[in-house]
Amino acid sequence: MLLASLSLYAEDFKILYLNTENVKIGANVRKIGDTFKDNEVIHWKKDKKQAMKVLSLDTKKQYVMVSEDFKQRKMKSAKDYLEKNNRLSTRGLGSLSTVSSQIGDKIYWLESASVSIDYEPFPEEYFFLKNEGREVALTVIDGQLVFDRSIWCDTEPHPMEIDLYYHYKEGDNELVSSGILIVPIPGKI
Repeated sequence: MLLASLSLYAEDFKILYLNTENVKIGANVRKIGDTFKDNEVIHWKKDKKQAMKVLSLDTKKQYVMVSEDFKQRKMKSAKDYLEKNNRLSTRGLGSLSTVSSQIGDKIYWLESASVSIDYEPFPEEYFFLKNEGREVALTVIDGQLVFDRSIWCDTEPHPMEIDLYYHYKEGDNELVSSGILIVPIPGKI
């Protein structure tokens, strides 16, 4: 009965984007559009910086999974990824301090990146990045803080360290998290 109840909490994922032609997950080779279960082992290609963007069919949240991160942190499956990155649902907490812990210290960027947060900005309030004297406003869509190409302004995506702030409508800014490393992943290998 315990195994049956645990299987109810398994997540299914759909592959939205791959920077290689395919990836082996479980016993099958998968490509864009295919689905897989969270407990299936992801077999990354050796000596490749593979990455994929996936959508949880249960929570509708998107994640970028990168082979290098899996190898360094000894993760094998999407379930390991969710557990080790503390990205399980935290609905109801709703504070800027929890946003900081959800973002962490590194974001992998593959055409765009989204981080699930539990804080919805009030009207006229927003999150923004500050780097090299520039400020770039971010949007929150369906509980996801979106990092798109605009964070680099007119330059090509490159690794950069940024600080994340929250702007209040009264004009005050609050530092949410500092020293976040954003690492772009090649679109194709």
